[in-house]
Amino acid sequence: MVYIHPTHERIDAISNLKKRQLDLSRHLSVEAKARLPNPIKAIWKAAQVKPGTINMGNGDPHHTLYPVCEMNFVVPSISEADPVQAWKAGTGDQQIIASYKDEPCALSLRTALAYGAGGGLKHVRDALAELTDRIHAPPKHTVSLSLGNADALTKCFRLLGDPGDSFLCEEFTFSAMTNAALPLGIKWVPIRMDKDGLIPSEMEKILSNWDETLQGKRPHVLYTIPCSQNPTGSTLPAERRRQIYDLAHEYDIIILEDDPYFFLQYDLGIQTTTIESHGYTRAMADVLPRSFLSMDYDGRVMRLDSFSKILAPGMRLGWVTCNDFFSEKLDMLTDSSSQHPHGLGQAFISELLGGEGWGVDGFMKWVSSLCREYERRRNLFMDVFRREVEGLGLASAETPKSGMFVWIKINLERHPRYRKFVKSDKPGVPVTNTAELMADLFRKLLDCGLVMMPASTFAIVDQTGLVSTDSHISDRANFFRATFVGTDEVIEDGLKIFAHGLEDFFCY
Repeated sequence: MVYIHPTHERIDAISNLKKRQLDLSRHLSVEAKARLPNPIKAIWKAAQVKPGTINMGNGDPHHTLYPVCEMNFVVPSISEADPVQAWKAGTGDQQIIASYKDEPCALSLRTALAYGAGGGLKHVRDALAELTDRIHAPPKHTVSLSLGNADALTKCFRLLGDPGDSFLCEEFTFSAMTNAALPLGIKWVPIRMDKDGLIPSEMEKILSNWDETLQGKRPHVLYTIPCSQNPTGSTLPAERRRQIYDLAHEYDIIILEDDPYFFLQYDLGIQTTTIESHGYTRAMADVLPRSFLSMDYDGRVMRLDSFSKILAPGMRLGWVTCNDFFSEKLDMLTDSSSQHPHGLGQAFISELLGGEGWGVDGFMKWVSSLCREYERRRNLFMDVFRREVEGLGLASAETPKSGMFVWIKINLERHPRYRKFVKSDKPGVPVTNTAELMADLFRKLLDCGLVMMPASTFAIVDQTGLVSTDSHISDRANFFRATFVGTDEVIEDGLKIFAHGLEDFFCY
């Protein structure tokens, strides 16, 4: 395990955690409380306890009838100094890792392709628990597999939310996920942000001023994307994370830490001496941001990780790290819904992280190399942006510290058609024509052959009308989300089109 310098507070908290288990059952939804274990899965799990047990109870096709006996995966050799660059250039060595049905390997296809438990196969869970432990060192948590973070989040919403509940989130966030909670009757309460992400004082203001007679039950869940927040690209500073966790402790909030971009960090300053002495995992753990999970002495964090951004999105494989109680409830939901994650992905990850593959440290070497490549693309994006766009005085952008996105601010106040209206007596009413102008600019860019995501796509409008704010979110939605993960040509050509389209738009 990577050594993390413990504070006295952390030592005391871990000691207390061992002495008592916080009762988190009040956070469960009515659905989660009513759900019973899948009885067939319960018998299946019992059959795994004693090796050699003859199972004539399940309806599993016999492995001798599987039309596959071997799978070979051709992957980059991790022996290269910079494996991502060598893989891109086609100059590096390749490595073949294999899964077999009838020969020794990390995870037999007999097991991988059979029915399994909802939380995934033990071998894979253990491998990811080791990775999580070496990076985050959480006090006491369990790993369950998911079909990626979208699958995990929708299940967490069902696990924790009842109709009429209010959940907290950033005022701009990944709307594909927040929309998934709406049919469950969950209402979103947006928290103001700045260039560093969610503002803890704004979160505290909402919670301390909450009136349950007018607003219903006080929010008990925070959904947040702490690294390369989607869409703003902001990364929460360490002090803010501590303040937010302290607020969660004070107000009994469950934190859904959706962190698919966690491993894509830039300007890290990884120490070569640490790599030489302790390996890439330790070296990366020393410089990666401290997660909410790493400070979770209460067991109130459900952390969601994914291979989508660091291996391939089509794998649809991720993992949830949380306390034993929530993990059991999550597995019960999976056992009676989507069932276990796909066996092919679990077999691949087992071999990749196993002794014949990259291993955990080799995997982290790949991640480190991937960070350098994305950092190069980010730097190119910002260089071209300064050259083509910034000098016009019509848009600006902060350099992101992680992830895939740049949050571009459009200086609409310079547009000849920009209007600011007399402030309405009614709360929650826009006082500018920002929405209209941004819609016009989006169409203009589309006509020019360029797509960027407008901020309105991600804006969470307060539906209660009771969260005090000095402006409507539509008046602050003068941004576009752009990605820098494309090729150099896409970045160059796209930002040139953006500059020309922007200049034309501001002429009328």
